[in-house]
Amino acid sequence: MAALAKALLQPVALLWLVLLGSAGWFVYKRKYRMAALQGGLALVLFLLGSSPLAGGLLSRLEAPYGRTSWGTLPEVDAVLVLGGIGGGSDSEINDINFGSAVDRLLTGIELARRGKAPVLVLGGGGYWKNRKLEPEADRIRPWMEKWNLAEGIPVHDLGVCANTYEESQKFAALAKKEEWETVLLVTSASHMKRAEAVFLSSGVDVTPVACDFGAWPYRGEWSFFPSIDRLKTVQIWMYETAGWLYYRSKGWVQLDALPER
Repeated sequence: MAALAKALLQPVALLWLVLLGSAGWFVYKRKYRMAALQGGLALVLFLLGSSPLAGGLLSRLEAPYGRTSWGTLPEVDAVLVLGGIGGGSDSEINDINFGSAVDRLLTGIELARRGKAPVLVLGGGGYWKNRKLEPEADRIRPWMEKWNLAEGIPVHDLGVCANTYEESQKFAALAKKEEWETVLLVTSASHMKRAEAVFLSSGVDVTPVACDFGAWPYRGEWSFFPSIDRLKTVQIWMYETAGWLYYRSKGWVQLDALPER
């Protein structure tokens, strides 16, 4: 009963029921065009929010980067954690409002603690403060030091970057300065295809380490009521697909620089 109530309290489920009811009403009134329109919208909502379609789309992005063995990862010159981890917040006790991508930070810290690299680099995420964009690393580094999460490990950051391409350019310059040749690239599994491609196209030799999986391993489960979580999964897939096409159009992704998978 609690699960049913939880499902029905989602606006998307209520909208689906309204569309179904509206379609039935128009059939009763013999207004078949309106019934077809309402029914079509309900069907689309069901396919995106109830069927396994959303998970199937996202899992295709994530599956090439799934791993269960960490010992096979090479030792490299640096671990790079891409930005988007969380923003500064004076309302939080730790001065950070961590987002869903905090797995990136925890994965990067764990890799450094396991001795996979002697240096940790934080990517170029930012947050607004006093109408100015500040680096999220300014809040994350003190938190790490307070908890001794990277004790004895130098921590660099890329400042504020507008996108993944800018992160690749700033890191390439930093790697050249520090004479780093190999790097473990840490980001969300859904974003890894585009991120890896951008860094390789920028001449940075990266080994991908994905985290924050949203749909892999793929389970192919159905849900009677559409859910916002599945619609968000579709949104992530659409965002990454559009981002890939945009990066290709800008020349930031060069297919001849990418490995075959």
